[in-house]
Amino acid sequence: MSTIITFYTAANDDAAERGPGKDSVGFGNFDVFASLEEWESFLLDRPLDDVDGPEQVNDEESPLILGFLPKLTTALARADAATLAGVATKWVAARAADGEKVDPAQARRILTDLAALARSRRPLYCHVA
Repeated sequence: MSTIITFYTAANDDAAERGPGKDSVGFGNFDVFASLEEWESFLLDRPLDDVDGPEQVNDEESPLILGFLPKLTTALARADAATLAGVATKWVAARAADGEKVDPAQARRILTDLAALARSRRPLYCHVA
C-alpha cells in the first residue's frame, strides 16, 4: 500500500483541515511519525525520548492532518544547507536502523523543500493519505 505525504502551509489549524493548497510538496512511503520526531530531535538537539512530536489537528483517520510544532518550523526555517544535509544523513541512518530505506538524495530534497515552506513564516502541516 502506498502512502502519500503532503507537506504544506496554512494560516491556522482550521485552514489546514481543508487540505493542501498551492504551497505544498508531496512525497511518499516513509514513516512520517517517526520522521517528524527524528527531525525534531536532530534540529532541536534533543534526545529522541524528549521530543514532543506532531499534533493531529483533525479528527479523521484518513486523511490524517498533523501540525508541526512551532519550534520545529522555526528550526527548519533557520537551517542552512549544511545543517539540512547533516540532518538528512542522520535521518537516513535512523530510518535504516528501523529497517526503512530512505534514499539520501531524496532525504535532502525533502528537508530542503520543508525548509523552504517553513521560511514562509506560516504554520507547517502534513497531510497523510
